[in-house]
Amino acid sequence: MPIRTRLATEDLDFLAGARTDLLRFAELGLRLLDLHQPRDAGGITSDTAHPILRCRSCMWRWPCPTFRAMSESFGTRPEADRIATAGPEEEPPAVRGSAVSR
Repeated sequence: MPIRTRLATEDLDFLAGARTDLLRFAELGLRLLDLHQPRDAGGITSDTAHPILRCRSCMWRWPCPTFRAMSESFGTRPEADRIATAGPEEEPPAVRGSAVSR
């Protein structure tokens, strides 16, 4: 859709900078999600089908506060609840195919 509004040079500079900032912010989000993934805590448990999981980065019990805050801000809270009960062999859907692994 063509835009016929005349923009000042400052406005164009702002828009160009905003695009770059948004791409960097998105990359930061992907890196955080890549860092905060579940792993087996390695403890003894009576329920071998669902071992205790900890975040591989901050070692909080899974889901960690960072992952919870990010999933809530993305509006994916039900998915985070499913991930919290997933086994260690299941990869969280939120980080599949992240740009960090490129």
